[in-house]
Amino acid sequence: MPSTTVFEIARPFAWLAAVAFLVGFVSYLALGRPAFAASQDHLQTVSASGPASAEWNLPHKI
Repeated sequence: MPSTTVFEIARPFAWLAAVAFLVGFVSYLALGRPAFAASQDHLQTVSASGPASAEWNLPHKI
């Protein structure tokens, strides 16, 4: 009866993880997300309304 090592058991899972990573990375590049993120035309400033700084500095009673 041949003995199996941990490396022989883990090898298929390592190949599966490597192939899954490559498929995901290639599809990420194919969709052009890095080009979209690097483009300066799509940058927008986000303005959010919130309380003024005086409203944040309320006195606390401890």
